[in-house]
Amino acid sequence: MNKFRVIGCGVAFIILAGISCWATEQSLHLLLPAGWPEVLVWGITIAFFVVASIGTKLIADSLFSSDFIENRKGKLWGGIALVVFFWLIMSMPTNTHTFFYNDKIGSTISQDIETTNKYLQQIVDKGTSSVPALDEEGKTMKDAVEEQRRHIVAQFNGDEAPFKRGNGQKIGEHLEIINKTLNSNIQQDSRYNSPDPKILNGYQVEINKALSHALRTHTITEQSVQSARKQIKRLSALNDSIQDHIASASLNEDEIRQCEKELRDGYNIIATNKKFIQFDKDSDDEEVYTKENGETRTKRMASVIDVFFVDFLSGKYPGSFWYYVILSILVDIAAFIFFDIAFMKKND
Repeated sequence: MNKFRVIGCGVAFIILAGISCWATEQSLHLLLPAGWPEVLVWGITIAFFVVASIGTKLIADSLFSSDFIENRKGKLWGGIALVVFFWLIMSMPTNTHTFFYNDKIGSTISQDIETTNKYLQQIVDKGTSSVPALDEEGKTMKDAVEEQRRHIVAQFNGDEAPFKRGNGQKIGEHLEIINKTLNSNIQQDSRYNSPDPKILNGYQVEINKALSHALRTHTITEQSVQSARKQIKRLSALNDSIQDHIASASLNEDEIRQCEKELRDGYNIIATNKKFIQFDKDSDDEEVYTKENGETRTKRMASVIDVFFVDFLSGKYPGSFWYYVILSILVDIAAFIFFDIAFMKKND
């Protein structure tokens, strides 16, 4: 009977330990730099789980065995330390991460693509609008110039003091302010006090030309518009493929990595043009898309450190995340129980 107990519990332990080690290996594989041999990651994973199992055995023996155990208290605390470091800090979080990642990565990618395309479309729309989008410095510059233009027109038409029509002295003063604002060199027409409307039209043309030149670095470039438009097409095509693979449960790591690369390019375009984008106020989009050396939401999902130890512990995820935590705990505890039973000393 004891033999069947050992064999049965041993088989149950191997099955549950296999599930746990698979989940841990998957999480570590995503976390560790590319190039780590998978067999090495498996070796680390199995070793850690065995050590954690030994830790539970030490705790169980120290607390429940009626036999004499040398240094019982030391083995108890040693077992607790092994469980804390090799299970609570390593196995349980990585298992939780794998269960959560496999369930949510498809929807995360889809949402990431949708949000990224939304902001890329803003770049296209604002960059092709008849009214060019300007950053704050550009708006300030344009407003200052338009104020001076208004005075020039009013002066020329005699609508401002000294209320004399024509190309007067005050117009030269306003042109000088415009030149300082735009770093331009618009000269006052030499026909002083002349009311010829061609003079005013000439000022308008020169001001428009200087303003357009000065605002080039304060608006969305044609290159950014083209890059955003191209990236929208790429991400949309990938999203169609992602939806097909989600429906057939065949989403693979290579496609996820391809999505991450294209999303990274989209993030970079958005970060470059962040001054022209209206980010959603009720989200952390602005921080995510403009953070220096930041990462995409899709990439962040691959890190157990960010998902479990940062986002989950800081309360970012809803209560449903606890389902994955509890699932991970139950799998591991069941494995530990079968391990302890299989290697339990039989009392005479």
